[in-house]
Amino acid sequence: MLKKKFLKLLQSKRMHVRIRKKNRKNYIVHFCSFLALVISFGCPICILLGILVNSYNALTVTKILLPVEVSDSLFSVNNSYDLRTQSINLLDNALYEVLQDSDFNSSDEILSRNSYKELENFIRKKKIKHSGKYEIWVTASSVINAINKAKYTNDYYIRLLDWLKKKCKVKKFFNKALFIKSDSREPENAGILGAMIGSLMTIIICLAIALPIGVMSGICLYEFMPKNKFITNIIEISINNLAAVPSIIFGIVGLTLYLSILGLPRSSPLVGGMTLSLMMLPNIVIATKDAFASVPIAIKDAAFALGVSHVKVVLDHSLPIALPRIIHGTLLATARILGESSPLLMIGMVAFITSIPQSFFDPATVLPVQIYMWSSSPESAFIALAAVAIIALLLILFALNLIANFIKRRFEFFNF
Repeated sequence: MLKKKFLKLLQSKRMHVRIRKKNRKNYIVHFCSFLALVISFGCPICILLGILVNSYNALTVTKILLPVEVSDSLFSVNNSYDLRTQSINLLDNALYEVLQDSDFNSSDEILSRNSYKELENFIRKKKIKHSGKYEIWVTASSVINAINKAKYTNDYYIRLLDWLKKKCKVKKFFNKALFIKSDSREPENAGILGAMIGSLMTIIICLAIALPIGVMSGICLYEFMPKNKFITNIIEISINNLAAVPSIIFGIVGLTLYLSILGLPRSSPLVGGMTLSLMMLPNIVIATKDAFASVPIAIKDAAFALGVSHVKVVLDHSLPIALPRIIHGTLLATARILGESSPLLMIGMVAFITSIPQSFFDPATVLPVQIYMWSSSPESAFIALAAVAIIALLLILFALNLIANFIKRRFEFFNF
């Protein structure tokens, strides 16, 4: 009797030991998985916070208040060269007037090199209607901007900035040029609008070529090609391999085919879109094929039983059901293409473009390439501009992914 009780007690102790070991293993697994989750979310958040901190300085620009003496002769100037010359002279005279009672020289790097354009805009938009003295806020130079944002140190310019602040001649403004201008040699006059329009034009060309070809190819591959045949398997394997090809390869193809052989304009959205369409095409074909594979076979069988032709079944029954998945796959492919830069570097879209493209044949750049150019600049102001461009690109990609998931969840056949 005692032996039986002892055996039961021993067995129960062993059971408790096993349970404790099992619980300990479960705790370790839960802790490791939670730690991995924290790391996977924490690293992108830290990177995003670093980008936000760097982008803050690019949102403001330093301006200097100057008393500009405008004469009646300025309103009769029609030649742009003469208007530019007179605007530069007016700003020089106004700066000399401000600094005449100080130890500083008006020839120092105080105003931005493009500050004369601000005075020209005042005149052309008729904000100055008659002769007289006007106080106009003019953008300061890169050195003054960097010192005012504590990104650069220079004793002479620090004293100059302090003197201007005592005279109430310096003020920070929201940097509107960042969102209404293109690239520039001066960071205070550079913007992302040109790169965004270039990206939009490139994506339009890319979708116009890849979307119809990809959808029709996916339909043909799933609906009309014979199943489990050698040629069909070869085509599917080739398409899957094309989707995994490094993007730089497509850039070399675009450089050779479109620029060298066809002679299309270099660094244009047309060539960029045609090059990226080669990358997007396999993804759309795969998305279309998978979308048609998800259509319930009962719907097709019912249509065939009523005597409907194969083409009518595809167009009137399968395509409407598969369309949300096709759109979802297309938007995800667009989001991937929008972040590509290496193929576009090969076709010359890394060029310095100061004007906003007006057509698909004009020289242009895109946001990823613009980020690369600004990030490689030694000036800290361009690093801040690159951070703003990164945030703009991330917001666009987030919006595309959000729309893609909404379309898939809202309009998918099984959710009706």
